[in-house]
Amino acid sequence: MGRTAFQFGLALIVFGCAAARGSESAAVIFQKGAAALAAEDYPTAEGSFQAVLKLEPRNVGAMGNLGVVYSRSRRFSEAISIYKRALRIAPADKFIATNLGLAYVRQEQFADALPIFEKLAAAPSNLQARELLATCRLALGEYKSAVAALQPLLAAEPANPGALYLLGVALTRLKRPEEAHEAFAKMMAAVSPAQANFLMGKASYETERFIEAVDFFRKVLQADPAFDGAHRELGKALISLNDDENAEKELREAPPDDFEALYFLGGLLARTRPAEAIPILEKARTLAPDMWGPPYYLGRIYVDQGRTTEALSLLERAAKLNPDESAIQYQLGRAFQKAGREADAKAAFDRVTKIKNRSRP
Repeated sequence: MGRTAFQFGLALIVFGCAAARGSESAAVIFQKGAAALAAEDYPTAEGSFQAVLKLEPRNVGAMGNLGVVYSRSRRFSEAISIYKRALRIAPADKFIATNLGLAYVRQEQFADALPIFEKLAAAPSNLQARELLATCRLALGEYKSAVAALQPLLAAEPANPGALYLLGVALTRLKRPEEAHEAFAKMMAAVSPAQANFLMGKASYETERFIEAVDFFRKVLQADPAFDGAHRELGKALISLNDDENAEKELREAPPDDFEALYFLGGLLARTRPAEAIPILEKARTLAPDMWGPPYYLGRIYVDQGRTTEALSLLERAAKLNPDESAIQYQLGRAFQKAGREADAKAAFDRVTKIKNRSRP
């Protein structure tokens, strides 16, 4: 989770043109939904766009906006479903295609996002698609391809900090330190000092230089104690250094609605203080119902506590969201064993082996 330093915005906030072609009542309902979406009143917006679709099942604008509602509510599986539905009707709609790719990225389903951005990046003017294409390739370990994807973007925007960040990480992974240093130097010159240290911290974390990451994130907080994400990222780096006490302190300093901070804090506490971890993970699950991490950790806790029925429900949900995570299958196997379902347990453990064999070079 959190593999990119930049948060990409949804490609289009309000899809307004389609409703105008429908009935007057649908158009009125659509406008109410658009106003609610602009005001971040997502329940009202969702109800409005669903009402439009009952009247006009092929209204692509309502589908696009409903996808935005789902994405902003971290209901990415529902967003993916509605965007796919819209693209079956309007396959050339680049805005909906971009938002579908973004939903996949936020679910860390980079292999699914990759072909979408490959197609969109074929248009030379679509620089956002090229940056997202590089993000996917970097996350999938395709470092040379990531560098190649960034070259046209940097030719058009030499000081693009997001592209320079990705280039620096890719070059570091390719063991080309001098070129990576040059990319990071250009990136740091393009942003504020606090942002520069934050991005260098992210780059250090992504390339597993955790001591450097901690130093950079502490510099961020010295310059700006309220810098968004700094406590969370510092906490994550400290976890990687096994400094659990200080990691917990930093993660608790993050805003109360920071899903990622709650997830890492819950995962940290799950190891030694599961009773404290449960409400934190439940809150994280409420904030992001389509992320696999919270139900996985909750399921693991419940397996240990002998709450087998609850554990199975949570772990099956996690496995549906991320079928390629071997740790989920392992915990499922344990839960099935405790439930006396030996055949299901064996199948889960066999999946662990298959997943691990698939990931080997």
